[in-house]
Amino acid sequence: MRLSIKKWLLLALMLLSAGLGATLRPTRFLADELPTVDLNAMVPTAFGDWHELPGTVMQIIDPQQQETLERIYTETLSRTYVNGQGYRIMLSIAYGKNQNKGLELHSPEVCYPAQGFTLTDREKTTLRILGQPIPSTRIQTHMGQRYEPVTFWTAIGDTVTSGTLQKRGVEFQYAMSRRIPDGFLVRVSSIDRDTDKAYDIQAQFANALIAAIQPEHRHRFVGDLQHL
Repeated sequence: MRLSIKKWLLLALMLLSAGLGATLRPTRFLADELPTVDLNAMVPTAFGDWHELPGTVMQIIDPQQQETLERIYTETLSRTYVNGQGYRIMLSIAYGKNQNKGLELHSPEVCYPAQGFTLTDREKTTLRILGQPIPSTRIQTHMGQRYEPVTFWTAIGDTVTSGTLQKRGVEFQYAMSRRIPDGFLVRVSSIDRDTDKAYDIQAQFANALIAAIQPEHRHRFVGDLQHL
């Protein structure tokens, strides 16, 4: 069986990491060098045309999965926002101080099927956040008559990663300095059968959200991008 170049690179990187593991074993958390994360304080409840809709219930998570999430994540935030036209966006942010193996952020591609959703489509895309490109992923999900398009991205340390290979590369770079990076997973979704409209509004929401976050905190959510 022939492996693609990407898979060979990933395999080589994993072998190199294993071979140097004892020498480069991380001993410090990047998070300990930065201000403490407080998602409720960092993420505004109102910005632009959006404001939080109090009292709304997010997706139901079974107790076993909830226990796993509490072990993996240092802090989570879940809110529903509504705009002047009555359109609702569900925001979920998960923060993990320790992005070491076994404690890594769980992608919505894993979490949604685990909750009974069917994943019907997946695509890599690029969001424009304050004029800068942010690699992200879009998935189409549904459970019964609930159709929920989702847009999400992952930031490891100061880098928004676009796939497993890049993620491992970023982790290896931090390991070279004996540090364990932290990670943010930002997910926006809406219940909408019009997928194109949903993705367009989600992109607008994401841009407005990051613009409303204080400049000194933005890089934690979208990486260290120029002019952010």
